[in-house]
Amino acid sequence: MGDFVHPEELTHFIESIRPFQIAEIGTPKWLDVHEMILKLSQQAFLEAIEHREEEVKEMLITNDKLKVLIHEVFGVFLWKTRVLPHLLNIDPNPEATFMIYTVLYHEGAVMSLLDVALYHESACQVLQDSAIDLVDYCAQAVAQVIGLVSMGYHENETNLDVDASILSELERQKRDLMYKIGLRSISILNYMSVNVNALPLSASRRMVVTHDVPWLMADLLHFRPWQRKTKKGLEKYIDDKWIIVEGDEATKVVKHEAQAWVCMRQILFNSNLMQNYEISEERRKRLAGCQSLLHECLLDQLPPLVDLKQFLINLSVSTTSSSKSTSTKSNLLLEEVPEIRERLIAETEKFGGFVEIAKRQEDIFLCKDKEKISNIAKRLNAAYNTDLLAELEQKILETRKESASTSGGVTKTDEVDKYICGNCLVKAKKKCSHCKSIYYCSRKCQLNDWPKHKKNCVKV
Repeated sequence: MGDFVHPEELTHFIESIRPFQIAEIGTPKWLDVHEMILKLSQQAFLEAIEHREEEVKEMLITNDKLKVLIHEVFGVFLWKTRVLPHLLNIDPNPEATFMIYTVLYHEGAVMSLLDVALYHESACQVLQDSAIDLVDYCAQAVAQVIGLVSMGYHENETNLDVDASILSELERQKRDLMYKIGLRSISILNYMSVNVNALPLSASRRMVVTHDVPWLMADLLHFRPWQRKTKKGLEKYIDDKWIIVEGDEATKVVKHEAQAWVCMRQILFNSNLMQNYEISEERRKRLAGCQSLLHECLLDQLPPLVDLKQFLINLSVSTTSSSKSTSTKSNLLLEEVPEIRERLIAETEKFGGFVEIAKRQEDIFLCKDKEKISNIAKRLNAAYNTDLLAELEQKILETRKESASTSGGVTKTDEVDKYICGNCLVKAKKKCSHCKSIYYCSRKCQLNDWPKHKKNCVKV
């Protein structure tokens, strides 16, 4: 299939990405960059699907643009939470909402680009101080997904009202994008936990001390936002769409579930991180409660979780806190704090605050000029390139079918291989000759993991 970004355009697109102030959102220059980010996101995903050289990811790293992307997601987040409500107070029934939706969608496109890039350790390394901001953003996004599901999001989405008002439809679109962004945030937190040694110490501490990511993942695994029951049957969220699953398909682990488990395991088995993590009675109960979710079928698909189940069993019978006496001291250490969000808020004061920004943007988002609305709609329609998107969707479907036929139903698109290394979590082919329940990619990994694995290594 064709590329979303031609090779001769790639450098220009990457170099054109720049941070915008909240007051600039929706302007022609902002729309130019939005189109570029949208196409770069689609191109990066295409390169990953086709296992090509990931030029978009490499150029984002080389040009130090990942920090700018993090700035952009915070900018849109603040716009939709602080500016949009004031705009809707001015006009609760806008003539057209596609410009508002474009801004909301921009946040999702940027997160999609970060999701593809941060799979690689080299991308995590260049985040530097902005990693703290990204941890904050992703933890909040995951918590919002849990909140959506707990308040009946899945039930509401299966009973859509075709006669809903414009405002109700906009709220539904916001929830849908919030849900998708939250699931992408699971991926990013997982990649950061796997590559935690590439992150600044303050970012890794923030994952366990400030946001308690293990507890967050435990909640996520209990609420299971990646699946829902409808009148048609059980549906699972695969490749950004809901798919009905039956029989053996219903027991297969989807990408986001696997990532939540791996993220929890990576943190709990990291001795450096655990120095700052006091396992209180509440944490012990919440984490130990996940052992019932580690059933036989799941462990067959993700063998490294055998160790995690044993850890949780031991935790459930433990009555003493595993915190160390040094933890109090470590929490008193000076550490860096997130800056992007606070800097964006401070910049709004130059324009008189969020209310004044809403008034300035009234002509953009509450425009009643039908000719102007029509011209912008045509421009955005061309940018979304639905024909190429349809081709990409077909490509994903074909890839999933090919992978399923060659790997006994375990798909590469789920990023869950049949066997992964019990130490470094990459693809693995070599089985432990003693217990035959865990795989390793190399002899070195097997030796490194032996101190932990030997407790569970029972000869078959």
